[in-house]
Parts: sequence; C-alpha cells; structure tokens
Amino acid sequence: MGAPPSGSPVAAVVGMGLRCALGDEPAGVLARVDAGETALLPRAHLQPLPAPRAAVVEGPDLRPWLKQRKDAKLLARPSALALPACGAALAAWPGPRLDLGVYLGVGAEPPDDGASEAALAASARDGRLDPALLAGPGRDLYPPLLPLRTLPNMALAHAAIHLDLGGPNGAWAGGPEASLHAVRAALWALHEGRCPAALAGGSDSLVALGPARDLRRLGHSDLPGEAAAVLLLAPVGTPGALCRLALLADPGAAASPPDAVAAHRLALGACGAADGALALLLACARVAAGGPAALVAAGSPPCAIQVLPA
Repeated sequence: MGAPPSGSPVAAVVGMGLRCALGDEPAGVLARVDAGETALLPRAHLQPLPAPRAAVVEGPDLRPWLKQRKDAKLLARPSALALPACGAALAAWPGPRLDLGVYLGVGAEPPDDGASEAALAASARDGRLDPALLAGPGRDLYPPLLPLRTLPNMALAHAAIHLDLGGPNGAWAGGPEASLHAVRAALWALHEGRCPAALAGGSDSLVALGPARDLRRLGHSDLPGEAAAVLLLAPVGTPGALCRLALLADPGAAASPPDAVAAHRLALGACGAADGALALLLACARVAAGGPAALVAAGSPPCAIQVLPA
C-alpha cells in the first residue's frame, strides 16, 4: 500500500474540517476514538425507541460562516454541520475561492418537522392525496422557503453561497459510500485540471427521532449519530500537505478492506452519508501524525481510496 496505483488520480490533503460529537479537531477526535470514548448518550427525544441513545454535536456556532445571521433558519441539520466543516477546511487555502470545486455526500431528504403539514392537510380528499388539491390550495399553503431546508443537496448549496465557492460541484445521496464517491469525483476533477483545489466530504444527521427510527427499521444495529467531515484537496506538491489520497483503479482490489467505515461507530454512532468521509478524515489524521498508510472503502462494488504519507 506504499505507492498509488499507476494512472490513478492522486491529490494532496492540505486542510481538514470536522464537526462531530467528540469535537472538531481531527487529531483530538482520533485520540478520543482510539481511547474508547463514546459520545452515545441517552437522549430524551428518543425515548420511544428501545435504545434511546445518540451521538449529538454541540452547536455548531454558525455565526463565523453566515453572510447574514438570519440565514441560519434556512439550514437543515446536515447543512448546519457541513458549513463550518467546509469553512474550517478552507482555512488552509490562501488563494481565490471562486474556482474551487465542492463535492459532498449527503443523506436522504431531511424531515421538515411539520412545516408542510397544513399544505398536505389541504391537499387530502377522503383520506388520500389529491393532486388537483395539491396544485391549488395545497400549493398556496406550502412554505416557499421550505425546499432550502429539505432538498438533500442544500448542504452543498449553502456552503457554496456562504463561502463563495463557484467551481465544479456535485452531491451524491446515499449511505456511507456517498461521501467516498464525492471524494472520488474531486480527485478526478483535480486530475483533469478542472479546478485548482476542491472541498470533498460528506454531512448527515440521523439523531432526530424519525431518522433514528428509520435506521432501526432498515435493520441497522448501530446507534444514530451525526457528523460533517470535509477535506481540502489540492495537486500533489502543494505546500503544507498533510497526506495524499489515491483512488484505487480496480475497486475489486478492495473487496475485503479493513472495516474503517464502521470503526468509529462505537464512539460516534452511525452518521449515514458522512460515515465514509469521517473514516477517511480520521485515517488522514492518523497518517499525518506518522501512522501507517490506510485503505477506506464502502459500497458494492466498493469505492476505495488509499491514504498515503505526504
């Protein structure tokens, strides 16, 4: 694992941004995970579930990142985690931001916490949704700003708006592999010269009652968590590199990788689409501190990424 596969996209990791229930400093979080600490604590709002525990992020404070403080009400939880993580990773970039790429893995559509209830009630006839009513009185009652909270790709959009990012971009929705696909896209964007640097990672939250319930319904035994993990990638040779990432050209070579994507879940819970990026960021922190090269993979067939010394 010491050398990247021939012809594969390779990039330097020059910045990291993290928001998780054990903190926001990658090396410190890695040390706490390695020490066996856990942020999975009892949560009153999860009492209807058999195991009412979750790993919940404190805050985060969005004031340093928002262009207008009132915009905070437009950010669903995954967006509120992604924005400061992206901002922290960007601290390592000294140049203009407009051409920077941004690629994020995101989860399912966040719940609207009842904001659309009046619209749906007005759209019902005899206990069923009536498309004609939905297009009339239902539409009139639908909150016009609600899509800014509930569309999955809004985590990317809010980061781009508030951090002045205008380069190539993309969002991938799904499980732990979603954020690894986002990193893979960023590696190719750099390899092909489409942007000078790129933010890549993922953000998701499963700690509200609905997502935590759905996690159990889907047969997952891990308790819920939430996180945002973002890497700033730049061409190899960029000063200040912490480590390198290399995309495996043959995903089949990672058919049985170490289960790094699940290794943090006893400490931080299942973080949905953020899990892949969180595992990758912690592996980067370990390699940057002098640890061995690592392999992070998820999905079927797996999206597999090597973490190598700088």
